[in-house]
Amino acid sequence: MGNASIPDLLAAWRAAERRWERPGPAEEVHIAAISVVHAWTAYQDAAIPDESGEFMLVADDDQAYVGVTAGVTRVLGYEPEELIGLRISDVAAPELQEATPGQWSEFLAEGRQDGRFRLLAKDGRLVSLRYQARAHH
Repeated sequence: MGNASIPDLLAAWRAAERRWERPGPAEEVHIAAISVVHAWTAYQDAAIPDESGEFMLVADDDQAYVGVTAGVTRVLGYEPEELIGLRISDVAAPELQEATPGQWSEFLAEGRQDGRFRLLAKDGRLVSLRYQARAHH
C-alpha cells in the first residue's frame, strides 16, 4: 500500500473483513479471506518496528503460507513473496520436516501453540525462533 497511514491500513483491513463476512460461493469467500490476510499483513508491516526482529507468517489449513510480513527478510533473508505458496515443512529445519505435519494437526485441534521452532534461512542458516501461533483466527 506504499505510504498509507496506519489508520488507512486499519480501515482497509476492516473493509476486507466486511467483504469476507458476506455470504457467497466458496471460491469468492476464499479470495475475500486472502484479501483480509494481505490487508492485515500490510497493517502489521506498518505497525511493527523494523528493529523488533518480529515477523508474521500466516498459513492456511494445508500448511501453505498465504501471508508474510516484511520482517521475515531481516531475519530469514526471504522476500515475503518468496514464501507465499511454500509449506511450513519447506522452510522447517531438516530435522523437523518429518514431524511438522503431525504437529500442524495437533495445533489445529488445540487452536494455539507457543514454543520454539527452527527455520531454514534463505542462505542455509538454521534460525531458532520463539513463536506464538493461533489457529482459526
